Amino acid sequence: MCPINKIKSKMDLSTLLKIEYIKFFRRSNVLFFFLFLYLIITPIGRGLDMMQEGGVVNATDFYIGIAGSFSIFGMLLMAIFIVNSTGNEFNEGSYRKILATGLSKKDFFTGKFLLIIIAAFFVIFFSLLIYFAFGTLAIKASLYELINGINPVSILNQFTALFLAGIFGLSFIAGFRNRTIGLVFFPFWVFAELIVFLLDVTETARIPSAYFPGVAGWSLYNSSKFDSELFIIAAIFILIFLICAWSGLILREERSP
Repeated sequence: MCPINKIKSKMDLSTLLKIEYIKFFRRSNVLFFFLFLYLIITPIGRGLDMMQEGGVVNATDFYIGIAGSFSIFGMLLMAIFIVNSTGNEFNEGSYRKILATGLSKKDFFTGKFLLIIIAAFFVIFFSLLIYFAFGTLAIKASLYELINGINPVSILNQFTALFLAGIFGLSFIAGFRNRTIGLVFFPFWVFAELIVFLLDVTETARIPSAYFPGVAGWSLYNSSKFDSELFIIAAIFILIFLICAWSGLILREERSP
């Protein structure tokens, strides 16, 4: 029996994780897993290119290159995954049902918060997996060299950027409650920010692209050092999206299932 039917008034983290684990294996979410496998073709291709070039590359530069290949796709996947996963619950009515069985909106929000954290580490894990696999083949580095090539600050930057993208997706779906619009919105948003960024860097127009959430997250993801300005920008957006997501859940009245 699904543990959702045995919900108590107060949830602990382990129970919330079990609930999110069960929801993760919805048919649409499994399709996102295969989409993720497709998206990692880019960093795999980068590793193959380096193997064919045969140039001498140190482990640190190789890690930055592989991790950077995940940046745009990883952040986009995070946002769309949260939109799809949470949107299904709103569209199918399961959200109202679990509220009726005793799960509070706070518990639901906490569960999504944990889901975003796990998904972010999932993306980073695959990035590291490809780094180690191709690091031994492309640059003939030892395990010790590859471990030393990983910059802990880069990991923190990547996690923050992915978390930002996930919270952005949660705030959107919590406010609009429309999965279809969300799945269309985020690819369009990425394309729009790309245009803004190109206009800014080419000085075609004076647009502060660094203060857009996507550009700020991408810059942070690809940074190998602690940049206080990027962290502050990301933290501000995360706080705004957290408030929007929470407000979208708590202020909206839910009809009985």
